[in-house]
Amino acid sequence: MSFTGDQESMENEPLHFQYAIKAKRTDRIQNLYDYVSSQKAGIDIERARYFTESYKKTEKYPQIIRRAMAFANALDKMTLYILPGSLLMGGHACKPNYSPLAPDFSTDFIKQEIIGGQPYFLPDRPADKFNVDPAIIPELKEIAEYWSGKTHQDHVYAHLPEEVLIAQDKIGVINDLNYVQGGDGHFAPPYKWHIEHGLRDVINQAKDGLEKADPTSSDGMDQRAFYKAVIISCEAVIKWAHRYADLAEETAAKESDPKRKAELLKMASIARKVPEFPAETYHEALQLITFLQLAVQVEDNAQATCPGRFDQVMIDIYRHDIDAKIETYETALELMENFFIMLSQVERVRSWTDTQFFRGKPIFQNLTIGGIDPKTGEDAANEVSMLILDAIQNTRTIQPSHYARWNDKSSPEYKKKVVETIRLGTGFPAVANDKMYMEAMMNRGYSQEDAANYCIIGCAEPGPPGLRGGRTGAAWYSLAKCMEMALYGGTDPNTDICLLKNSNGKDLRTFTSYDELWDSFVEQAKYYLRLHVIIDQAIDKEYEEYIDEPFSAILACPETTLPRGKSIKKGGAKYDFTGNQTIGLAVVANSLYAIRKLIFEDKMITGEQLQHALRTDFTDMTTDPTGPMIQQMCLSVPKYGNDIDEVDFIARDALRMVCDEFPKYKNTRYGRGPIGCHFQASTTTVSSNTPFGKSIGATPDGRKAETPLSDGQSPFRGTDVLGPTAAVSSVSKLELKYLSEGSLYNLKLSPADLRD
Repeated sequence: MSFTGDQESMENEPLHFQYAIKAKRTDRIQNLYDYVSSQKAGIDIERARYFTESYKKTEKYPQIIRRAMAFANALDKMTLYILPGSLLMGGHACKPNYSPLAPDFSTDFIKQEIIGGQPYFLPDRPADKFNVDPAIIPELKEIAEYWSGKTHQDHVYAHLPEEVLIAQDKIGVINDLNYVQGGDGHFAPPYKWHIEHGLRDVINQAKDGLEKADPTSSDGMDQRAFYKAVIISCEAVIKWAHRYADLAEETAAKESDPKRKAELLKMASIARKVPEFPAETYHEALQLITFLQLAVQVEDNAQATCPGRFDQVMIDIYRHDIDAKIETYETALELMENFFIMLSQVERVRSWTDTQFFRGKPIFQNLTIGGIDPKTGEDAANEVSMLILDAIQNTRTIQPSHYARWNDKSSPEYKKKVVETIRLGTGFPAVANDKMYMEAMMNRGYSQEDAANYCIIGCAEPGPPGLRGGRTGAAWYSLAKCMEMALYGGTDPNTDICLLKNSNGKDLRTFTSYDELWDSFVEQAKYYLRLHVIIDQAIDKEYEEYIDEPFSAILACPETTLPRGKSIKKGGAKYDFTGNQTIGLAVVANSLYAIRKLIFEDKMITGEQLQHALRTDFTDMTTDPTGPMIQQMCLSVPKYGNDIDEVDFIARDALRMVCDEFPKYKNTRYGRGPIGCHFQASTTTVSSNTPFGKSIGATPDGRKAETPLSDGQSPFRGTDVLGPTAAVSSVSKLELKYLSEGSLYNLKLSPADLRD
C-alpha cells in the first residue's frame, strides 16, 4: 500500500495521518468493524456465576481439577453469539467488548467499585468505563460473599510481610495488583503445533500419561491430577466449539440470504472439526486459533496470550491454500482481518487503582512478524508477513497488538512496508531489534536456536513460542521512588514512613559527595527490589496452590507440560523466568546528574536548599535563590537523551545495577525442571509512569510533584532536544544485552517529519 495522494493533502498533512489515509476494507470487514466498535464495554457475570456454581460443588477435589471443572461448567453454559457477517466464531463473554468477572482472583474491587461505587461506579469512571446491568448486583453480592476469604488476593496477602504491603499500598514504590486481581497469562502458544495436532491428540497424550503415572508416589498423584484436569479442559473446549457449530446451523436455518446461509454451514462444519482435530486449511487454522485464544480467557482472565510469530505459524497452510486455489490473496486477507476483529473483542475489567497502570484497556495479544529462521539464520519474512501488514493498515484495531522483528537480513521491501504501516500513526507495529534481543536472551541461558525463534510476549518481553513459562510481567518497580527515598534518608516525604534508613545516616542536606548519594540510592533500590521479589514469590506460590490452570499449561507449552505431567507454575516449561518493570529511569539519571552538577561540581546551591525546594514543589518565593529559580537551574542541567555521556552513563549504571541484582533471586520453579528460573529486568511501562508519578514529590531534574515519570528507557518528555539520532545514541549506551525481559523505547515523530 503506497501512501500517495494529491499534492494539496501531502502539503497539508494532518497530525492524525491515519484519518487522511482511508482504510481499504471489504464490506464484510467494514460492517464487522462498525458493529464491534459500536458495542460499549460492559460487565459479564456469567463466568463468575458458573465458576462459583462449580466451586461450591467440588471442594473434595484437587485444586487443578476444581479449576478444570469450573472452566468446563462455564464453557458449557455461557451465552454464545456470532458476529453479523463474520466468517469466524468465538467469544469469551456474553457480548462483544464485555469483560468476564473473576471473583476467584479478587472480590475487593467488586465490592468497592461495582457494588459500592468507590471511588467510582464503573460507568462513571473518568476513563476505561464499563456498563453494569443493575439487575446483576444482588447475585454479584452473593457471589462476592461466597468468595470472601477464599480469593487469590486473600491467599497472597495472607503470606506477605507488612513491609511489602506498606511499600505497595502506602509508599507507592512497588505494585503488583495486576496479578492478584487477575490471571497470569503472558505466554505464546505454539500455534503451529496446535494446528498440526488438535486437542484430541492432547487428550490422548494425557490419557497415556495418566495410565503411566505412578499413584503410589506423591509426584505420580500430582501428575494424575494434572492429566485428569487436562482431559476435562480439552473435552470442554471441544464441546464448546460444537455448541458454536449448533448455533451456526440454527442461524443458517433462519437465514434468507443463500450466500450467508452457505457461509454459516461451512463455519459449522469447521467448528465440528477444529480445535478437536488438526486444521487442514487456512480458514480452519484461523478458526482453531480463535477458539483457543478466546477459550483461555475464560479460564485465566488474563492478558498477553500472544499469537506468537504469526507469519511463521500460517505460512505453510497459506501457501497450500493459495496453490490449491482454496484461497486468493484477497480472501486470505479478509479472513486475517476478520481474525483481528475477533481478537479485538477481548476486554478485561480492572480495579480503578490497577486501571491507572493500564490505561486504554491493553490486552497485549501480541502478534509478531519477521525475524530470522532459527535453523538457517536467514530472513524469515514471507508473504504472510506482508499480508499481516496490509491487515494492520486496513483494520486499525487496538487488538491484537503487533511487533515487527528487524535485522540486517530483513529485505528492503519488508522494511519499507513496516515503515509505511508505522507511518499511519496507530502505534503498530512496534519494532524489535533482533540482534539485541537475541544477545540478551542468550545471555540468560537460551540456546541460539530458541533465542532466534523469539516473539514478543506482553508489552516487550521476548520468548520462544511454546517454550517460555514463568511470568514475563511481574511487579511494577519505581526506581524513581527509590531515589526519592534516598534523598530523604530513607523516609518517604509524602507519608513520613521509613522502612529502611540510609545506612550512612545522611540525606540530601548532609551528603558530602556524589558517591555517598549514589551508595544510598543503590541501598534503597536493592531493598525495595527485594520486596518486589517477595510479592512476586507469594503470587506465584498461590497461583500454584489455588489457581493451577491446566488449559493454559497445555496451550502454552504442550511439548513440555504433557511429558512432565505438570503445569507451568510447577515447572512445566522449558524456560522459566520472572520479569520486572523498572519505571522512571530518565528521571533518576537526570536527577542524580543535576545533584552532582549543581551541588558537588559547580556548587551553585547546597543540598539543603535543593531539598527545601523539592519539599515545597519549587514554589517558595522567600528563599534565595527562590524555588522557581532553583527549578530553572535543575531544568537547565543537561539531560539524558542528548548523547551526553555524563548523564547517559548514570542511566546506564542505574539500570545495570537493577539488571545485575534481579538475577540473584530465584523464582518458585527453581530446581524443578526449567532452564533459568531467576528474576530478570525490563523497562516496560504501559501507563504506570503516571500513577507512580503521583506518589513522588518534585525531583531534582526540575519535574514538579505528582506529575508523570518518564516511560521505559525513553528520555523524559521534552528534554531530548537534539533530535532522534542523539536520543537513540543515548539509549544505545544502556547495555541492552542485560535487559533480557524486555527493552522498551518509545520514539514519536510527527507525520510531517516523515515526508519524502
